[in-house]
Amino acid sequence: MGTIEKRLFFNAPLEKVWKIWVDAEKTPDWVEGVQESRVTSQAREGKGLSWSEKCLFGKKLIQMDHEFSHWEPLKRTVIRTGLPMGGTMERSCEFSPAAGGTEVSVHLEWDLGLVGAFFDEDKLAHMMEKTFDLTAEKWKARAEASGA
Repeated sequence: MGTIEKRLFFNAPLEKVWKIWVDAEKTPDWVEGVQESRVTSQAREGKGLSWSEKCLFGKKLIQMDHEFSHWEPLKRTVIRTGLPMGGTMERSCEFSPAAGGTEVSVHLEWDLGLVGAFFDEDKLAHMMEKTFDLTAEKWKARAEASGA
């Protein structure tokens, strides 16, 4: 099992940062490795919204199934993710206005299930951290872009 905790600052309004985060269909535009995303639930917003993604992780293409399990508009979300071979991931984000922008606290926790037996934990943690950092940079750039 692994975890990542980060505090991100965006020089952008809360509403804009939130809108990017909760738009499941646009994740290929800014989430590192995501090749394709499609909503799989009737819900289009809020708790219960689920979607499937095809992601490139390292050199492997994997499918991940996500669902918003907690949704407090403009405040907090929790996304639960099913990974191949019994793995799971949970991402919680807390959003708050800050002087000159928005602050987001992110907590990411994962258990790769059976796949974890084939990975060096330190190497995997490094890959996850790198992927997270690249995603955070893209999220920030998208939120801070004028007119976007």
